[in-house]
Amino acid sequence: MRRFIGRNITSNSIYLESLHASLVFKLAEETTKIHRHIETLPRVQQFMTSKARGSISHNISYKTALVYLQQFVVINYGGSNIDTIIDSINSDDIDVYRFLNEFVAYLQPKKLSQVTINQYLNSTKSYLQYHDVDIVPHKFKKRVILPKIPREDELPIDQDDIRNILLQCHNRRLKTYLLVLASGGLRPIEACALRVCDINFDRSPTELHIQAKYTKTKRSRDIFISDEAARWLKEWVEYRFGIDLSKRKNVDRRIGDSLVFQVYNIDICNTTPQSIYKKLVEQFHNVLVAVNFDQRKDGMPQRRKITLHSFRRFVKTTISDSPAGSDYSEWFLGHKKSSYYVKKPQARSEKYARECMKYLTFLDYSTLQATGKSTEAKIKELEKVNQIMGQKHEQEIQELREQTKKIMMLIQKNPKLARLKLEVLKTRPLKRKEGSINS
Repeated sequence: MRRFIGRNITSNSIYLESLHASLVFKLAEETTKIHRHIETLPRVQQFMTSKARGSISHNISYKTALVYLQQFVVINYGGSNIDTIIDSINSDDIDVYRFLNEFVAYLQPKKLSQVTINQYLNSTKSYLQYHDVDIVPHKFKKRVILPKIPREDELPIDQDDIRNILLQCHNRRLKTYLLVLASGGLRPIEACALRVCDINFDRSPTELHIQAKYTKTKRSRDIFISDEAARWLKEWVEYRFGIDLSKRKNVDRRIGDSLVFQVYNIDICNTTPQSIYKKLVEQFHNVLVAVNFDQRKDGMPQRRKITLHSFRRFVKTTISDSPAGSDYSEWFLGHKKSSYYVKKPQARSEKYARECMKYLTFLDYSTLQATGKSTEAKIKELEKVNQIMGQKHEQEIQELREQTKKIMMLIQKNPKLARLKLEVLKTRPLKRKEGSINS
């Protein structure tokens, strides 16, 4: 009987697993059909073509939002699709604010984050406005109720946390990648898009060129990394491509155009920064588990408190707190800076090497010891200065006491001197002889 029940339980669990897998497969198949269907709609084609000029990644986000919108329209407005619904809205048969409010209500049970819901709603607004649907901002604010996004401070990491992560990381490529992030403050995708020709090992400190098409602001920039990160990066490039950079003056063009962190052969052209990023994220999560840094955000179980972007926040905070200052950190990270803050390239690199690099070094113990010794020397120097100042202060107090005693003795001998000002007593009586004073 027990064997029979056990077999039933096993068979039931296998049946449920197969049922779940079939449902997931059907949902994925239906989503694919919707993707293909909306790609054939003329208005969607016009909209997606125009958005693709700005950013490929944003284009994918817009398309995902339109898939949800298509599902919503089919369920609530039978016989219509996201192409024909535009005509109904423009002819006032459908109230656009009610339409958008119902779309928000449709998205909420889908287990999407509140940030994602707002993003899909903004994409839908952009699609409607592109096709001449008027949306008045103050009416939209009053009639379309958006879910409130909870705000939580990002978990900070310090130099010791980064060192622990690096020591636990035994993957050569990932460790090099993390050192570049932690000393250069790059966005994760910017580091994945680095080519061999974008690295200038001849400069000191080593200079990296960030391509404009992979930056958030679509503006290229040149930044620096620490000597420690440069050493690991150089060793990785030599190991990966089988070259000796110290002997080669010019790198082969095929190698120069290759992505630094790719692991496949150069001839394989389907390697992209996005595919490299996806693999590095998976490996980074495994390291976080090993260091016990894999805590999840409250209300966002799919997001971790420490991410690859945490290294960028660390670099920003560190450079801002260093003598380099906040303006330099804004320029270094590629943020919008003051138009009055300008420096020559040589001055920028020297500023990084002199004022920032020592705070962005984690495993180079010789540099860390030198930094510690210089700090100790400064402390000892300050202690010596304080000691000298203290002795000088005590000497002044002693002189003042002796001067006061002499003045009190003179007043006792001649009470009329008590009417004189203190400044006179300090100067005159002490210079004259006692006989002249008494007379």
